[in-house]
Amino acid sequence: MHGSLKCNNARDAAAEAPGAREGVWQPGYLQRLRIAPPWALLLLTFLTGCPLAENYTDEAGPRYSGDHRKPDTVSSEAPASITVVTFNLSFAEKVTEAITALSRPPLAGADVIAMQEMDAASVDRIASELGLAYVYYPASVQVDDDDFGNALLSRWPIVADRKVHLPHDDPYHQRRRIAVLATLDIGGTLVQTASVHNATPIVGLGGRLDQAETIIDAMEGTGPVQVIAGDFNTSDPGSLRQMVKLFSERDFQWASEGVGDTVDSVIGGLPLDFVFAQGLAPLERGVDRRPAGSDHHPVWVRFAWPR
Repeated sequence: MHGSLKCNNARDAAAEAPGAREGVWQPGYLQRLRIAPPWALLLLTFLTGCPLAENYTDEAGPRYSGDHRKPDTVSSEAPASITVVTFNLSFAEKVTEAITALSRPPLAGADVIAMQEMDAASVDRIASELGLAYVYYPASVQVDDDDFGNALLSRWPIVADRKVHLPHDDPYHQRRRIAVLATLDIGGTLVQTASVHNATPIVGLGGRLDQAETIIDAMEGTGPVQVIAGDFNTSDPGSLRQMVKLFSERDFQWASEGVGDTVDSVIGGLPLDFVFAQGLAPLERGVDRRPAGSDHHPVWVRFAWPR
């Protein structure tokens, strides 16, 4: 969910942005911010108390990967089903609690885990503990100098991956969001996966829909089996319905439909984390609401494997 900076002033300012309360896209407002002269950006930084972001703008990296799968657990045969988990770990601060959560049913043995708000060391530690392969790309640097980005962890070989820059940087501190895409070889079938972390409502509903469509466009034509999972930041009125409508129009099923709220907040529960899929039929789905080291609860979906 987070505004990707531990800065209450920026979050307060976001709440007052034109259209923020209604979830309405305000292109003129954002454009005025984007074309502001340097002195205006410095003034904005002073007023919000937040520094401008340090983004990783290189299309190719930084990139981190590893394979901690044990030879006796690696299979080349197609499974009967696969389980996909998405989990925003809240600045990767409570890794031990996350490992405990991911090691117990219903999350234990997940085939794919999409994670957000991660740094490289935390991803590697989780993958090592769970015996998974992974790829991780940071999007930006936090004020505490830790990286902030998305990861995909897999029980199956990762045969290709890339970072996708999303449009509409945060207008207050220019922070960029990304998606991480990975191609998995699951029993001889190539499966396209994406770990998503859309911007907060500060960019407006239209901005987040543009971000989602950018991810769908990046996946288009890559194969019949696709999974897009992550934190879509649909906290403002109407945004959940519009996000689901967009994916439905692009032939994605809302695989995690009906699991309920996924985030605990001061204003109550919020539905922010989802799994969308093509070419897979969901069998079971849910949210693990036990403590897991984050304000987000892990969302899981078990799919029947196509025969």
